[in-house]
Amino acid sequence: MNTSNAKFKDVDEYISCYPTNVQPVLKKIRETIKKAVPKADERISYGMPFYEYGGKGYEGRLIYFAAFKKHISLFIAPRHSETVPKELKKYHVSKATYQFPLDQPFPFPLIEKTVKAMMKQRQIKNTKSQNISRDILTYNSKQNAADKAICDLLAQEICKGLPEAENKIWHGHPVWFLDGNPIVGYSRQKAGIRLMFWSGASFDEQRLEVRGEKFKDASVFYNAVSDINTKDLKRWLKKSKEIQWDYKNIVKRKGVLEQHK
Repeated sequence: MNTSNAKFKDVDEYISCYPTNVQPVLKKIRETIKKAVPKADERISYGMPFYEYGGKGYEGRLIYFAAFKKHISLFIAPRHSETVPKELKKYHVSKATYQFPLDQPFPFPLIEKTVKAMMKQRQIKNTKSQNISRDILTYNSKQNAADKAICDLLAQEICKGLPEAENKIWHGHPVWFLDGNPIVGYSRQKAGIRLMFWSGASFDEQRLEVRGEKFKDASVFYNAVSDINTKDLKRWLKKSKEIQWDYKNIVKRKGVLEQHK
């Protein structure tokens, strides 16, 4: 059914025009999107359900969905191509279209993961207002699209969690300091973007599973924005203020590391 020229007053009316066997799938898609981004504006655009978040017009476009005779399509702007989870790419059929056959189980958890990833990207505000050093902004801008999205989100969340911290490029990578003591930073490595907490081995956090061999650092690797759990990150940042090893004076102590907090 082609609904591009149809006039629907709302999404309920849109869904009601489809066969009874298709309606439950459309309702579940709607529910999944609203669960992933509850603050999105829902409306009809081009005869399809449409969700807008973090802006108006082109900048606010998040996702459309539409039903056809043999499949359901999701329409996602190409600028999100490096943000959507890699598992979604097997459904990609054209520039902005992802198709899901109606005779196969619909991957609702994957759609939720996808929409959450795009929402996180939208939540990345103008990093200039986050008091991020120009050198870190330059570092982020030199990464490929997927890594830049990760770096931008990490920089935003770190600045929110450690607003009093100084940030700069240190030993070639973005690092945040409290009273001159290195706290957290990230770097591009072969395995992905590495987020490292200098005192993370003392946080008792299972996901900070990459441990330093000599000191008290612990890390996690990210390969997509969707890998970042912001709840975990906020908790780690809180611990990073409460638990610190004194790296600032390690040279004076001739390599001996002592706990600062």
